[in-house]
Amino acid sequence: MSNRKDLNYYKSLDYRVLVEPQQEDDEKWFIAYAEELGKYSCFGRGETPEEAMRDFYEQKDDFMEYLYKSGKKIPEPKEYVTPRYSGFFNVRTSPQIHAELVRQAKERNISLNLYLNQILSQAIVGNQYAFDLNNVMKELKEIKNKIDDHHHVMSGKFTFDENKLNKGKYLSAYKNVLKIA
Repeated sequence: MSNRKDLNYYKSLDYRVLVEPQQEDDEKWFIAYAEELGKYSCFGRGETPEEAMRDFYEQKDDFMEYLYKSGKKIPEPKEYVTPRYSGFFNVRTSPQIHAELVRQAKERNISLNLYLNQILSQAIVGNQYAFDLNNVMKELKEIKNKIDDHHHVMSGKFTFDENKLNKGKYLSAYKNVLKIA
């Protein structure tokens, strides 16, 4: 007799899901996966981390059904213990960098410790959102170019016919004459 649980049990297992950005040439996307299930065996893909996560959960259910029906072993989630950190660490640097950091902290009227915390926090947040920010900036540039192109095309198509405007209050545009009421 097997100790195997039913399919719904396996589908309900809560795996720690990792999300990573991926890139090939100019194409960028995210993948989401659980280490226990295999990074490239069962993963979700999406243009955003959220889309990748949603796709992972859909793929995970299909993957669980496949493993279950094939009689293969289904790995259960590992228990992850988050290590405790003291918040203290030493950094070795050159005397010049140390002096410059002290100068910049004094310039801001804050302690070196607070200044370094701000720098480290910005670096962490910057790494998390740099990918998204680059996409936003690229899209904004594309929109700006489309608006500039549209403005250029449209400014060349509309002309005022001053003679008609003075005589009968008409405006000429796109070879159509519109009467101004």
